[in-house]
Amino acid sequence: MKHKSSYIYWIFLLPSLAGILIFYCIPFLFSFYYALLDNLGSRRFVGLDNFVATLKNDLFIDAAVNTLIFIGISVPLGMVIALFLSICLQKMNKGRVVATLFILLPLVIPSGTIVYFWKVLFESNGLVNELLLKLGISYQWATKHEWKMGILVLIFLWKNISYNVVLFWSGLNWIPKNYYEQMELEGGGALKKFRHVTLIYLSPTTFVVLLMSIVNSFRVFKEVYMLYGGYPSTDIYMLQHYMNNQFLSLSMQKLSSAAYIMFLVIGAVLFALFHAQKKLTDRYQ
Repeated sequence: MKHKSSYIYWIFLLPSLAGILIFYCIPFLFSFYYALLDNLGSRRFVGLDNFVATLKNDLFIDAAVNTLIFIGISVPLGMVIALFLSICLQKMNKGRVVATLFILLPLVIPSGTIVYFWKVLFESNGLVNELLLKLGISYQWATKHEWKMGILVLIFLWKNISYNVVLFWSGLNWIPKNYYEQMELEGGGALKKFRHVTLIYLSPTTFVVLLMSIVNSFRVFKEVYMLYGGYPSTDIYMLQHYMNNQFLSLSMQKLSSAAYIMFLVIGAVLFALFHAQKKLTDRYQ
């Protein structure tokens, strides 16, 4: 019966596995063939020349640096805010339902609506500009390039913190309450309970939130594209822009080589995170 049930599981999994194989795995493997060619016309084999050219491309390097800066700012900040909000919701006795609905509201709002909302606020004739003019302040900061990254971080946080709150909320509810009671009996304050109970037993959830935040940070392209177009300033030119523009120009060899470089870098980061999370879990088991 156990052997028969395993076949049933595979039957239900087969459509999803077939879709992943056809639409993801096979095209990804086939794209390596494009990365080794001169172009789609001559199809001359050039080895790793496309990879070397991509790593020497100033536009690719700028896009990679901007993406790392964006991830380095938005991901940790989003995790800290989401954890803080989750703990606050857990401690609330009154108004928890209303606060939860307000926090989870961005999850059901489409990206186009979000972008339109921020455009109304920050465009040259937007509400922020009108407010600054009434206060006698010249509208300069939002039009400068260095502030555009901050606007993108705000949009990312507003859109993705809700999802992280759901994950942290679930993880907090799985921590047994008697652990906190034991810490209180030993004279531990709120900070000690947070360090020695919450952070330790929330580490698997924190790892999942970190992975999902990194993945979601690569999905900010829609918002940037709708706000600033396909060729924004170099300060906010992301890897997604580089990949999209190479696709539009039919430079499949450059697109494929950049995709594999991203795959190797992200794979190395994920492997390091998995290793660190496993060591942390084994340490406290």
